[in-house]
Amino acid sequence: MKQPFVLVIHYLTVALEFVRGACWSVILARSWGRLRVGRNLQIIGTAQISSSVVLGGNVKLFDNITIGRNTIIGDNVELRCNKNQKIIVGQRCTINRGSVIVGNVLIGDNCLIAPNSVLAGGNHIFSDTSIPINEQGVGSKGIVIEENVWVGASSVILDGVTIGAGSVIGAGSVVTKNIPHGVVAVGNPCKTIKKLQ
Repeated sequence: MKQPFVLVIHYLTVALEFVRGACWSVILARSWGRLRVGRNLQIIGTAQISSSVVLGGNVKLFDNITIGRNTIIGDNVELRCNKNQKIIVGQRCTINRGSVIVGNVLIGDNCLIAPNSVLAGGNHIFSDTSIPINEQGVGSKGIVIEENVWVGASSVILDGVTIGAGSVIGAGSVVTKNIPHGVVAVGNPCKTIKKLQ
């Protein structure tokens, strides 16, 4: 049996979490009770979050983020870009725990990003060997993931890649080139292994 003091602290914590979630609903979604927010949400810069979105625990959103309706962002997900870049996540998407999305990234509707995936929509410039890499800046072609794509767990998608609608990327793949629509592609480097009907 818990001590009365411990129970009071527990119930106060639950009440504060409810109030915090309700406040985020009003501030971000302007739709009472339709935005669910986990602990330790961090937003720096601008974020446009539609209604009926779930933001898990320890989610971090940095600058120019747009999240469509009915999308789920899992625990420990980070979406990060600078003021010259933007990340747009479509409607009814799921980005699972531990995934990181950086740079210019466009994710279409109904996409699934499995846990621990990395979408790097930018790249360090390293062409001048007389200057340290960290002083040469960053370039970005961007990543486009068209609608209804499933990206398997621990996959890496690099800058400049477009993944066609309805495709599946196998777990652990490293995607360095465009993937056509309606295929299954796997491996490092990722290659098409079959066409979906």
